[in-house]
Amino acid sequence: MATTKTIRCCHNCVFAYLDREHTLECYSAGLLNWPACANHPQSFGRMCRTPQRGMCPNYRPRLAKPEGDVRMIPLGRGYYTYVDAADYEWLSQWTWHIQNGYAVRYGKKVIFMHREIMQPPDDKLVDHRNHNKLDNTRINLRVCTHQENMQNTRKRSGTTSRFIGVCHRRSCKNKKWRAAIQWKRKPLHIGYFAEEVDAARAYDHKAVELGGQFARVNFPEEWPPERRAQVYAPPPDPPRRGE
Repeated sequence: MATTKTIRCCHNCVFAYLDREHTLECYSAGLLNWPACANHPQSFGRMCRTPQRGMCPNYRPRLAKPEGDVRMIPLGRGYYTYVDAADYEWLSQWTWHIQNGYAVRYGKKVIFMHREIMQPPDDKLVDHRNHNKLDNTRINLRVCTHQENMQNTRKRSGTTSRFIGVCHRRSCKNKKWRAAIQWKRKPLHIGYFAEEVDAARAYDHKAVELGGQFARVNFPEEWPPERRAQVYAPPPDPPRRGE
């Protein structure tokens, strides 16, 4: 599914609020209606009309609501997390906070909400499929190994290609695009290609071969679960010393 980047503006901020009466007045007068802000730097915690240009430094984007029967649990400071309706009452018995982008609660130790929900073994992690750390619905969570979790990575910003795992080679005139992937914390060379898209597809194939259902690819529509299962064939781990 294609995604669009949310514009950083007051209308898309979690603190923005459109007053109904003021909206009708603006509509009748033919004026633009600017939202009020509950977290304006000049009036923290009180509603204040936002400027028509620029954006206050307290901007915080609204999260896309997951599909299905979900509920919201507040985390403080304007943040909240999504959970399944079936888990809402159980999770609401605790006070939750945000720490490094995750929903957590404090006791004798820090307890992460996604681990509280999935109850993984101590040697396993919990992966957020869509990379939204505050989407703690069960359909978005899956128990995995560290290596599987590493396969579901975002594209790094500032790279020379619009695709994951692809970089531009200025020194080469013919095969200008290199495809590579990180595997077990080491770079794995895939090949050189004349076209950027070909390099991206080669990366996708290798990513699925190594990561299976956990692999993040450039063309997800080309990789349904059935095809991923056919291609998935990670190399076996080398034998340990003494075995």
